[in-house]
Amino acid sequence: MGQVMVESTESPETERAREVVTLSALWWLWLPLAGALVLLALPQISRAGYEAWVAGERGVLESLHVVVPLASLGLALSLLARPELRGRRPLQLWLGLAALGSLYVAGEEASWGQHYLQWSTPEYWQTVNDQGETNLHNTSSWLDQKPRGLLEIGVVIGGILIPLAALRWPQIRRSRLAIILPPMICLPSALIAEFARMSERILNVFGSAAGLFYRASEVQETYFYLFILFYLIVLRRRLLAWRA
Repeated sequence: MGQVMVESTESPETERAREVVTLSALWWLWLPLAGALVLLALPQISRAGYEAWVAGERGVLESLHVVVPLASLGLALSLLARPELRGRRPLQLWLGLAALGSLYVAGEEASWGQHYLQWSTPEYWQTVNDQGETNLHNTSSWLDQKPRGLLEIGVVIGGILIPLAALRWPQIRRSRLAIILPPMICLPSALIAEFARMSERILNVFGSAAGLFYRASEVQETYFYLFILFYLIVLRRRLLAWRA
């Protein structure tokens, strides 16, 4: 108990690669669940305290939105630097996309350092940024809602539908794409991310101004970023086992 085994997969050349990857359930199951319960309960206890210490500009959630993507960036870059990946163009492109996405998220969430160094936003940029910050995602939906929508689709398909389908059809885990498919350990984070936002959307349909989670979009983002981090941790171990 407490460990998950990632099933055997095949290399892109369809050569069987025996891999046994374990990750404590403390990280991928119990910590996300405990976090969700805390995020549900705290606003009911003290909305002001939640705003100040959890959901504020330099609160716990906003800090996680920087730290977790930075950890993902480090993992992606460390894999790109490994000699085993030389000439593996599809994997390099996939990891390059993960690195760029993680860098963008971390930089944007911190307004590229403004939240911590407190510099003033140039006057011109204040006119194009709807929150007066030195970031891009507050200037256009193409740099905010649309990339977020694509990420949500990816999490639903890769983090929920594929792991559940693989339980019914194990051959999915033996396909040519098996090495990059999200593992089962990503499922809890993906489910919590979708539950947080879907519960808000459903309640809004019935006339409720609020969902189960206070500021559900921030909660959803937190679990998106945890999903990516857990995915990259397992992908790193898969690649190391594959080339061992």
